[in-house]
Amino acid sequence: MKCRFSRLFRCLPLAPTVRACALLAALLAPTSPWLSSAAADERLFTYSQDADVLPKGKWEFEQWITHRRGKAGESFSAWDLREEIEYGLLDNLKAAGYLNFRQTDSSSSSGDSSQFKFRGISGELKYRLLNPETQPIGVALYLEPTYMGNQVELEEKLILQKNFGDKWVGVFNTTLEQEWKKKSGATAKEMSLEFTTGLAYRLNSHWSVGLEGRHRKIFDELGFNHQVGSAWFVGPNVHYGSSKWWATFTVLPQVSGTPATNGLDLGEHEKIEFRLLIGWNF
Repeated sequence: MKCRFSRLFRCLPLAPTVRACALLAALLAPTSPWLSSAAADERLFTYSQDADVLPKGKWEFEQWITHRRGKAGESFSAWDLREEIEYGLLDNLKAAGYLNFRQTDSSSSSGDSSQFKFRGISGELKYRLLNPETQPIGVALYLEPTYMGNQVELEEKLILQKNFGDKWVGVFNTTLEQEWKKKSGATAKEMSLEFTTGLAYRLNSHWSVGLEGRHRKIFDELGFNHQVGSAWFVGPNVHYGSSKWWATFTVLPQVSGTPATNGLDLGEHEKIEFRLLIGWNF
């Protein structure tokens, strides 16, 4: 297994447009022959959630790797690492816990900086209201709190999914995130509103390809009156799934943003992002 994953890591960056959308295909009709090769709770996208949940009594480990680079006035890169354990509590409810880490490197006229941080712990509850396999549309609700000592975050998400026959799957998420951070005896507040979407096409029983889109707005304080940044991202993804493990990779360049530097928001957002998710079922 270790050998397989080492080959996967070498191949994915070389062909990001060939393998990104197979994760969505894992949610198609149970009569589809490719389901015999699918893992229990594959993710066909890396930035959007689907309406599926882990089966009751099942466990899954997920490794998240997100790389972001490109800021105004400096050479900047960041690696976000998340280790997640999921468990199916009920037929329509799953819970998860995360450990979060971040490595940042920057170089500007004021000097160089490199820092590795533990970014706290997160919890997750995801409840499926409508199953896309048996209903015209799938609907799920998602809640994720994060604790980092002097900082607390809360993320709420509405998840929609639509299956189109046995080849295509589309998803749309609306996400609201609030952040409270203590600074010098005061509490700084920030909020973001994000819309993500994805469309995937199943190539065969293992591979899917697709396209993901993301629009994110950041606000000072907890309200919509003081926007400090906004960006649009669009890019390809690829997915591979088997009965025991799966992997999904997305390349997401920023295509537009405000306030703009050469048409992009490089203050609150980065020029390009890459994300790899790997899941093991046990």
